Amino acid sequence: MIIHKGKSYRSKKHPMLEYVFQKYFDTAKNKETITFYLRDISEGYRAVGIAEPASISNTILDLCRKKGSIDSRVPASISALGYDLKKRTGPGSDGNYAGEFVYVGVGKQLESWLTWPDDLETIEIDSTLIPSLARRIVRNDEAGLFSVMDYLDVLTKVMGHTVHRVQNPMKWQPNEIDGFYTATVQNKTFVYPVEAKALTTGDDINLDQMEGGFRTVIAKLDTMGLKVGVQQIAVRMIPNGIDIAIFPPNLAPTKPDRCVRVMFDPVIENWK
Repeated sequence: MIIHKGKSYRSKKHPMLEYVFQKYFDTAKNKETITFYLRDISEGYRAVGIAEPASISNTILDLCRKKGSIDSRVPASISALGYDLKKRTGPGSDGNYAGEFVYVGVGKQLESWLTWPDDLETIEIDSTLIPSLARRIVRNDEAGLFSVMDYLDVLTKVMGHTVHRVQNPMKWQPNEIDGFYTATVQNKTFVYPVEAKALTTGDDINLDQMEGGFRTVIAKLDTMGLKVGVQQIAVRMIPNGIDIAIFPPNLAPTKPDRCVRVMFDPVIENWK
């Protein structure tokens, strides 16, 4: 809890959000969704007299990383009017988008995070292909997650066809794709943008963030003249394993077609 100009807030970002919301609310033609830009965040911090963080592009993402209560995302003055907050990326008429205030109704909130089923299909993968030293010291962060996935060719084993890494990460502005893979299936080429969460962060999979990445990939491939399928994948590290959600091809991610739990034997030492 912070105090700013005599008012209590749960986040130092909330006074800035109040400013941005009021800037657009009275004149918004469509009050169901109020969109704002990265430049509005900088303007808002200056207006309320709070130092701007090093990365304004992560401001909204930071508020939406976990499936918390609506009051952790927006100040009470905004939730009292029935609005919640979601991440939005991509170019707009006034620069790059930052986010949206979405009307959900008083007392309600957005469900923008992936819900994992309780009964995931489970497979076990032999981890002895990882050199013993690497298996002992690989970290439980995002880089370690992709190292283990690539050492053991996890996506090939889960997808049922050969999957090749393109590069990790793929920094295609305004999004960073955590992992980027490709495969040819029945003479059709696919790319797999992967959204990843490690044990070190404890973050949840945000479907709005994944949709932003999906649309960025579609736009980039189009400008390159590449006509390939795009299929989103989400992965989260769990103790000694990885949960993998596979979404329908060529659609923005809303509900996965399949969820698989991968467990390792022998154990990954730092993933216990």
